[in-house]
Amino acid sequence: MHILDNDIETVKQLPSKTDPKTSWGFMIAVSIGHGVKHFYQQAFLLLIPYVKTFLGLSDVQIGLIGATKTITGATINIPAGILADMWRTKVSLMLTASMICLAVGYLIIGLTPSYWLLLVGVSITGSGASFWHAPAFGTLAAMYPERTATAFSFHRMGGSLGDSIAPILVGVLLGGLAFWGIEWSGLHWQTLSLIMVIPASVCAIGVFFFLRTVQGSIGNQISFGEYLNSAKGLLTNSSVVSMVALSGVRSMAHNGLSLFLVIYMSEDLGFTDFEIGYHIALLTLLGVASAPAIGWASDKFGRRRIIFISLLSMTILIFSFLPFGTGLAFTIILALLGIFLYSVNPVMLAAAMDGAEKGTEGSGIALMFTGTAIMGAISPIIAGRLKEIYGMDGVFYYSAIIVGIVTIASLFVPMTKTSNLAESDLSH
Repeated sequence: MHILDNDIETVKQLPSKTDPKTSWGFMIAVSIGHGVKHFYQQAFLLLIPYVKTFLGLSDVQIGLIGATKTITGATINIPAGILADMWRTKVSLMLTASMICLAVGYLIIGLTPSYWLLLVGVSITGSGASFWHAPAFGTLAAMYPERTATAFSFHRMGGSLGDSIAPILVGVLLGGLAFWGIEWSGLHWQTLSLIMVIPASVCAIGVFFFLRTVQGSIGNQISFGEYLNSAKGLLTNSSVVSMVALSGVRSMAHNGLSLFLVIYMSEDLGFTDFEIGYHIALLTLLGVASAPAIGWASDKFGRRRIIFISLLSMTILIFSFLPFGTGLAFTIILALLGIFLYSVNPVMLAAAMDGAEKGTEGSGIALMFTGTAIMGAISPIIAGRLKEIYGMDGVFYYSAIIVGIVTIASLFVPMTKTSNLAESDLSH
């Protein structure tokens, strides 16, 4: 019984018609934009301890912030997927809208006097972040059908760079610094939120004008009826649905763990803003290098093996927080967890795209992120309650057990195998 072998072998030889120069330009551009998007997502994590103190929030209310962001992101995913598949030539407009939402959301967060208005700002930033996924990932899947995981992983690498830079930079901006006899106390969290409106607005302009010229010939505008005929099979596609389920359950662990790690470091470990920043950066820093390597390995050796190894490693590492939740061991575990925490996502997305019909890439991506968001939405609230009752150990047990379940399930769910042509690479 070859339990680690792919169940179904389907050769998908759908070469991209986009010229190499244009496709490389698009990949680099969307990877940079992805980095900016993730910078803003990760920056908000550093604001959470200040928000909690400023508004006098409980752990459950902090969890509700995470849930709100996830739910609003889920709501936007499906229409984003439909638009991405129907209007492939309008990708630049969709990605521009994503950046504009980040700017507007941070403007509201920076001006908020209340918890409920804060939730509005978080909702808008969550919508903007999610609106990036379907157009960007869907277009990459159409451009690189034979090297989907590699393309997704390069895109993820851009996100990891943003994730790594944000906590360090924002930690310094919030906590201040002292050197050569000069001391600076840092910025108020709301002042920083307002300042961050400017880069997001500039990026929105850059995305619109640059991506409009490099998005390439990847499909024509189609009618809604034509779209429905090609997309209706997604919900009954076993490969796609299984990846939605796996990715969704995995996100429950991710959403609960990442949110409360910041609170844990601030309240339980007494870390400074800078210390919190570079520790959060460790969760993504090694992923900058590991994401392309894991994506390539997935394209070369098959999705199932790489997904299983990545999830098993995550399970072991999260459980390791229980005996080694402080000191140097805590730092090392965070760094090692960063190799797999985000890098496995592009492989799961690629596994879903392996089974999706041509022309439905955007909707397939949207379905993945929607399922992930729906299943992960309530997780921060559950994690918050567990932390109130059992402390951070409750969050560690909760997250590790969930990833362990997904690890076992990954051995059995159906996956479609793409051909691994030696001559195929990102220049095709």
